[in-house]
Amino acid sequence: MSNRDTNPWLFPEGGQEYHYIDDRGAGSRIVVKEDHLPGASIFFAKGEQSSAVRMKETVETPTLAMYFSLEGDTGSMAVTDESYMMKGQQHVVSYMPRFEGYYLLNSPKISNFGVILEESFFSRLYMEDIDCLKRFWDKVNAGQEADMAPGPMAITPRQLALIHDIAHCGYTGHMRQLYLESKIVELFLFQAEQAEGLKGMKPVQLSAADIDKLHAAKHYIRQHMFEQLSLDQVSRECGLNEFKLKKGFRELFATTVFGYLNELRMSYARQLILNSGCSILEAAYSVGYSEPYSFTRAFRKHFGYLPSELKRG
Repeated sequence: MSNRDTNPWLFPEGGQEYHYIDDRGAGSRIVVKEDHLPGASIFFAKGEQSSAVRMKETVETPTLAMYFSLEGDTGSMAVTDESYMMKGQQHVVSYMPRFEGYYLLNSPKISNFGVILEESFFSRLYMEDIDCLKRFWDKVNAGQEADMAPGPMAITPRQLALIHDIAHCGYTGHMRQLYLESKIVELFLFQAEQAEGLKGMKPVQLSAADIDKLHAAKHYIRQHMFEQLSLDQVSRECGLNEFKLKKGFRELFATTVFGYLNELRMSYARQLILNSGCSILEAAYSVGYSEPYSFTRAFRKHFGYLPSELKRG
């Protein structure tokens, strides 16, 4: 089994089960949970297969896809033989005027989340405040295929927190629609912000072995996020020296080791305040802050608002 992160807590209850056999005889068991909004579809999918599966797909209308591979290697292949693959814990934002080809499941277990937007919805996301969005929308307006970033981006804890909010939305009716629409917009903006931060960076050039070790480091940090971690400790656990760990982690995940650790802790504290009813003081202690003022300052720096504003909501 891979050391890449899994997030079963993200998957909502229920879903429709499908059994799929591709044109080569390979089979997959897939559970899909969908939510439909005006101009948008949200889906969670998880599957198991003994060998790689390719599922035929044809999309005739223009769509914008926000796609997150939570676990396992997945991708697509057009009939033109153009293809892309995503590793677990990566995401993309792409526009296709139409698509004909295959959806690929290349791992024994996969878990995915995605948002498919029709033009009536994604036209509301049009903005040119940052360069990556200007380039993206220029291609969309020209009717060309477009990707927000040069390649798949690493999923961040803030994005995972939003996916969790979408998975466990407690509203019904029109309030549910408004809530989910607002989360989709927020998630899109986080993806754009991340893509802009990667502007000018050289493509990642790491060996497959080092990439697996860096994913192991990320998994170890997540598993021990409440402990006092050191670079030396993470380095020894994943089998990379400290220089390779620091440099590779930034190249692969677009953040530092301790930046990722801080994101995990802040996102966990946010979920505690929102969902468990615990106080801000209790949330601060749970993520290692003995002084509530320091926690509040760190929380505001990370999210842009005070933890007390969650309580008001």
